[in-house]
Amino acid sequence: MPADPDEALAHAVQALYAVPAAEFVATRTALAKELRGARHRDAAKELTGMRKPSVSAAAVNALVRAEDPVVDRLVELGGAMRQATSALDGRALAALRTDRDELLRDWVRAAAEHAGGSLTPSVEAEVRDTAVAALADADATQVVTSGSLTRALSYSGFGEVDLADAVARTSTGVVLTRIEGGRGDGEVGEDGAAELEEGDDEPEEEDELEGDGDEDDELQDEDELEGEDAEDEPGGEEELDDEEDDELEDEEDDHLDVDDLEMELDEAEKVVAAARAERRRRVRAETDAADRVEEAAAEVSRAEEVLRSAQEQLSTAQRALDEAQTLLTTAQDDRADAEETLRAARERRDEARVALEEAEDA
Repeated sequence: MPADPDEALAHAVQALYAVPAAEFVATRTALAKELRGARHRDAAKELTGMRKPSVSAAAVNALVRAEDPVVDRLVELGGAMRQATSALDGRALAALRTDRDELLRDWVRAAAEHAGGSLTPSVEAEVRDTAVAALADADATQVVTSGSLTRALSYSGFGEVDLADAVARTSTGVVLTRIEGGRGDGEVGEDGAAELEEGDDEPEEEDELEGDGDEDDELQDEDELEGEDAEDEPGGEEELDDEEDDELEDEEDDHLDVDDLEMELDEAEKVVAAARAERRRRVRAETDAADRVEEAAAEVSRAEEVLRSAQEQLSTAQRALDEAQTLLTTAQDDRADAEETLRAARERRDEARVALEEAEDA
């Protein structure tokens, strides 16, 4: 555990937001105990106040800490889009739209991959909205790429992005971020590193002021002896400190329980809201399908009616055809009979003509 409280806090926060969401509370409690054991009470208090990330925020943190290439693409594209917006360059924005849509798809896909499983539609929407906010706002980009995001972000299309309680910060408001190229425990962000560099200068100045004389060594030995005596006294300051630590730990654990329950309640409400929306969508789809079935049934009924009418017309036409064919057959028979009668009459005429001619000759 680093001796400097700011450095110790930065290490603890880095380790805390690197664990899966399911291990967050247990890790926070363990790290807070380590800080209190190292007498970093203020740092422990700040750590216990760090919010557990939502499911969507944890997924974003995972892909950021994995240093997925999509993070660099987000930073680069966001800068280009903001520059085009400032210049009121609509043509440039239109040219970037395809890259934006592709980035958002890859961002959601990468978040699901690094989160270790598929995301629900509502969580995917929050992950996407977070990327949209980061593209629109430079401060939001810093928060999203910090690796310590606590909730999803959103952008309404104008104004600034609301970043309240969206990232792990120190009591002075410094955003605690990851180190580029590092993922392990004990890494600190750029802002934390700057603070640590300033703190590292102080011991060097103290070393320069320390003398080499015997008198200083004797004073130092006396101070060490006094310190050992103070530690050996029963009921001393250390025991009181331990009791205070236990009381603070109990109070902080109670506070953590309330925060965690509120977070779980928020997540549960989101799940319920998503389920209700899905149910409404399915009810609408079922209603639409029932309407289409009813319309189709009506169409079938009308078609059947048309078919019955056509079949009746066909039957009527068939009967008329049969009757016509019967009349035609009768007419043909009558014609044949008439032709036969005509032939017989012609034969009798010819015979009568011959008989007449013979009678005249006689």
